[in-house]
Amino acid sequence: MGAWNKKQPTKGQALFMGVIALLLATNIVVAVLVEGRPATVLFWIVLAMDLILVAMSLWLYRRAVKRPPTRG
Repeated sequence: MGAWNKKQPTKGQALFMGVIALLLATNIVVAVLVEGRPATVLFWIVLAMDLILVAMSLWLYRRAVKRPPTRG
């Protein structure tokens, strides 16, 4: 048995990263909009980075579907 090729993500890893990123985005939106917390620049920077994480997880999932990881 060989080890998994670590350069290629699995679908599960991509989905997990996407779910965590969406939970973080939900937390930020609730803090800013519902609780009346002042929308500081830091919140918007974190939200922008979080949206990048969501896009990256979608890209990784698409890549994992096209070429599943193989045993090396």
